[in-house]
Amino acid sequence: MVSSTRLENYAVSDDGEEGPKDRGNVVFCLVMIVGFGVLMPWNMFITIAPDYFEKYWFKQNDTATWYSNEFMSALAIASQLPNALINIINLFLIIGGPLIYRVLAPVLFNLINVSAVLALVIFVNPTPEGMAWFFWTMLAIIMSINFSNGLYENSIFGVFADFPHKYTSALLIGNNVCGLLITILTLAITLIANNVPQLTAIIYFSISLAILVICGFALFLITKQDFYHYHHEKGIEVRKKADTHKPSLTILWTTFKGCYVQIFNIWFSFAVTLTMFPAMMSQIKPSGSGYLEKYLSNNDNIYTLITTYLVFNLFSTIGAILSSKFQKPGPKYLIYFVIARAFFIPLFFFCNYRSESREIPVYFKSSDIFVPAGILMSLSHGYLSSLAMGYTPKAVSSHLSRFAAQLSACTLMVGLLTGAIFSSLVGQIIKQ
Repeated sequence: MVSSTRLENYAVSDDGEEGPKDRGNVVFCLVMIVGFGVLMPWNMFITIAPDYFEKYWFKQNDTATWYSNEFMSALAIASQLPNALINIINLFLIIGGPLIYRVLAPVLFNLINVSAVLALVIFVNPTPEGMAWFFWTMLAIIMSINFSNGLYENSIFGVFADFPHKYTSALLIGNNVCGLLITILTLAITLIANNVPQLTAIIYFSISLAILVICGFALFLITKQDFYHYHHEKGIEVRKKADTHKPSLTILWTTFKGCYVQIFNIWFSFAVTLTMFPAMMSQIKPSGSGYLEKYLSNNDNIYTLITTYLVFNLFSTIGAILSSKFQKPGPKYLIYFVIARAFFIPLFFFCNYRSESREIPVYFKSSDIFVPAGILMSLSHGYLSSLAMGYTPKAVSSHLSRFAAQLSACTLMVGLLTGAIFSSLVGQIIKQ
């Protein structure tokens, strides 16, 4: 039970002095694994999309079609629109019940969805006549996956807002490590099963299923830990004492006023990033010039996996880890660094982006500019977005921290949706 003095002040302890200890950082590691599931569906599809969907399914005799040109942008919108909608709904209609219903159930539902994708990959082969129905069927499944995942993502950030700061960092580190592991997995499978995209996709989605099972098992183990129950129950008591255990427009507005600067930082960080990754970066092709291209693969699939997916996921992971060690700049000055990252959009725009169809000149053909810029963009995204996500629950009173965390998770998804729309607009501008 939490002391009455602490409850009267509505203060949730962050010093770890009271209650059970997280011995051996078991809960921290489990939370990091749970973080895999937050962006798992998104990472899963965007990494396999260029090789399997764009080139194998939607190109006809190596000639681009409307489906191959539009799939990446359509994927982004189909992923982020339902995700953002369910996040907004969940702000006002918090689904009750224990963790196993609010968080584990979406994982189980997505196991069914990914199994459906795997069945399509195994039993359906590409044909010109089948492009339309496969395109729209896959987008429908992706929307279903992300609608479910939105509930999972919003709830999980809300649950761990009651925990010390480093557990929010663990979720974000898990997000980025998930993307990194999936990229390494895809790269290895592509090297082993080169030029056999169907086999690559079968292996890939089978392993993705296994990762979702591991994520669900980690959630189950967390519910068995005394450390989890202590902080979870303490957060509930604090909100009941402050009469903020149920959401309302007044509570959400009060929360927003306390953390709106960090909310902007989260939105802008993810909107800028998703404008570039993966839609723009994955369509920046090698030009044959530059020092780095001597060491990068001539295979377009391998080149994209390395320069786009590996670069982004590796360095955004490093950035997220660094943010758990260093918190500079502080909450007041973070906004200036977040806004400065918009510079990367015109930089990538004038790289070798859609060089086959663009009418606007290319100024930076060499990978010697594209790859270092990708590293800086990815590192700054992981670092600054993690700082903003960590600062948000701490910008308000502790009895509002869960609502701030859920608001930040909702904003993250709105930022991803905004970036997906921006990336589609950039694709249209390049044709002008």
